[in-house]
Amino acid sequence: MAVIEKPALILQEVCVLESNFKKFLRRFSPKGQDHLSERIFVAAFGKHPGWDDHIDDIGLETDVFVAVKRMLYVQGIGGNVDSGSWDKLTENQLIEEFKHVFFWYINGSLVVGRMWSSQDGKGRKSYPFVVCVQCQKLPIKWIFEKVLPRLERIETTCTATTSADDVRMAIQSARQELRLLAQQCQTTPSPKVVYPDAIVKLAGHQEMGPNQEGMLRILYHIDREVGRHLANNAGSMALKSTSLRVPTSLNSMLENVLLWSSFIFTRFDTNTPVLILIPLKNTWMDIIIGEPTELQLYCLRASLKVIPLTSSIPYNMGSEFIEQANRLIEAGQTHQSC
Repeated sequence: MAVIEKPALILQEVCVLESNFKKFLRRFSPKGQDHLSERIFVAAFGKHPGWDDHIDDIGLETDVFVAVKRMLYVQGIGGNVDSGSWDKLTENQLIEEFKHVFFWYINGSLVVGRMWSSQDGKGRKSYPFVVCVQCQKLPIKWIFEKVLPRLERIETTCTATTSADDVRMAIQSARQELRLLAQQCQTTPSPKVVYPDAIVKLAGHQEMGPNQEGMLRILYHIDREVGRHLANNAGSMALKSTSLRVPTSLNSMLENVLLWSSFIFTRFDTNTPVLILIPLKNTWMDIIIGEPTELQLYCLRASLKVIPLTSSIPYNMGSEFIEQANRLIEAGQTHQSC
C-alpha cells in the first residue's frame, strides 16, 4: 500500500499544537524569560531522507518561526502540492527544482532562509527542505556576511547525508556559531535599511527599459492591486497582500534586496510584512507584500512563461497616472545619496 503524505490541513493543526505546547513549556522554564533575549534562532523543517515523512521540527522555538512554517510550508507549499497546481505545468513552465534564498521582514525580525529540493525516507519529492535563521537587532550587512554562507554550508551537509542525527547536529552547530558571532556584533534597532532614493536607482536600471517604463508598470500594478482592494472595502485599512516579479540587476544580491525592500517600505508602512524570494538559478525575484497566500507562493515553481516580470506586463496606463508616477520618481532624486 502506498504511504500518503500528510496533507497541509493536518500539518497546520500539528504545527499549532506544537506551538502551544512549546509556549507552555517556556512558561514554566527557569530560562523562559532570558531565552527570547537571544538575537539568533535557527530552525529547519521539510523533507529529508533521515525521516520517513516530514521531519521532526528542529528549533521551532519562536512564534515567528511557527508563522513562517505555517504560511510558507504548510499553507503555501502544502496547498500547492495538495491541489496539484505545479503538476499541471509543462516542462518549460515549471522551475525545475526548489533552490531559493528568501528574506522575510516579519514581526520586527528578519528571517533569512534557504530551501532546496529534497525527499523523505520513502523517496517522495514533493516538498523541499527549509532552513532559516531569525535575526533580531542585527544589521543586514552582517546577516549577509555571516548568515548566508552558513545556510549554504548547512545545505551541503544535509544533502550529503541520510542521517537525521547529522542534520540535527548541523543545525545545532550553526546556531551556536552564529550566536557567538552575534555577541560581537553591535545591535541595531531594526534590520530594515530604507534608502529614500531607491526608486530612482531601480527605475534607472537597464532591465527597466527606456523611459523608466518597467518601473511605471510596477507602480501601476501596486496602485491597481492595493487601490482596488481599498475601494472595495471602504472603511477598512487592511492591506491586501500583493505580489511582484521583478528583474534582478547585475549587482549583488545584497544591493537588490536593499533597494527593493527600501522601495516597498517607502510605499507602505515599515511594519508591513515583506517576503523576498530569490530563485538562485534564475534572474528575477518574487516579492510578496503582506501575508503570503497559497496562490502567491505558486511562484516558487512557476517560470516566466506562467508569471511574467511585472515590469514587462503591457498595462494600459493613462497619461495622468504616468505623470504622477514620473513625479514620484523625480521626487526621489532629491534624496539621491552620494
